[in-house]
Amino acid sequence: MKAFIFFCFTAIFISAQTQAQDSIVDQDIKVNSQIWLDYNFTNAIDDDKILRTQAGFRKIYPNVYNRFLVISTLDIPHNKPLKIFNLKNALIHNFQLGAGLIYTQNYEADDNLEFRLVQGTKFKIPLLKGIVLINYLRIEERFQTKFNGSGWHSGFRFRYKISTILDWKKQFLPFIEGFYIPLSVELFFNLKKSDQFNDVVRIEPGIGYKLKNDWRFELHGIFNQTKNSTENDTNTSDFIIRLRVFSGNSNLFSKKKPILPEEESEN
Repeated sequence: MKAFIFFCFTAIFISAQTQAQDSIVDQDIKVNSQIWLDYNFTNAIDDDKILRTQAGFRKIYPNVYNRFLVISTLDIPHNKPLKIFNLKNALIHNFQLGAGLIYTQNYEADDNLEFRLVQGTKFKIPLLKGIVLINYLRIEERFQTKFNGSGWHSGFRFRYKISTILDWKKQFLPFIEGFYIPLSVELFFNLKKSDQFNDVVRIEPGIGYKLKNDWRFELHGIFNQTKNSTENDTNTSDFIIRLRVFSGNSNLFSKKKPILPEEESEN
């Protein structure tokens, strides 16, 4: 709870401090920098199913927009191997169903509200001992409206993400116990374009630290190639610093199985 309150205060502070700055939303912005903050927590539905929720804030410089989002996904495990391939272990890790709201506060333009539905699946590929590649496929239905009476517009896209976590073991380097490295690359394919945020590719390395009480903190450096609107074909290059906070996800760090990345349905 303290971390969530701190997260909300930080997001409000950043937004308030930048309201008075000049906006250049009408200019041709090809390179920008962004700050993303998100708090992630879980709720157990039963012994197998987990509801993951992300509350996030995103700020872009030069001033174009602020974004606020809340997205939840239900993890449904899949533990049965495919008989046609005679596999001993399940190829598919789980299925995901999700929904969320994303509010975009635009400078000198109409604000945007998006309602999103998500259906996805993850399958894992063992690479080396202790290292697993997670492949995450999902379809998103995006329904957006601007606060100008223009009504709702729909968009659909397919996303593919491959990720892993490199974890240091205590017996080798005791002074870095708790540190790990999350790595991911994600591709976006628009089946029907939305009014905003039609991403192309995202590269996201990071570094994380896990406390003994299972709270985790991650700092990511992200590079995006993004098409922010459908009004033109110009892509922007986004350089992003992202701070992530996770509470109580001990299942990701079980000593009996490799560490698996945690996926959400974020933009």
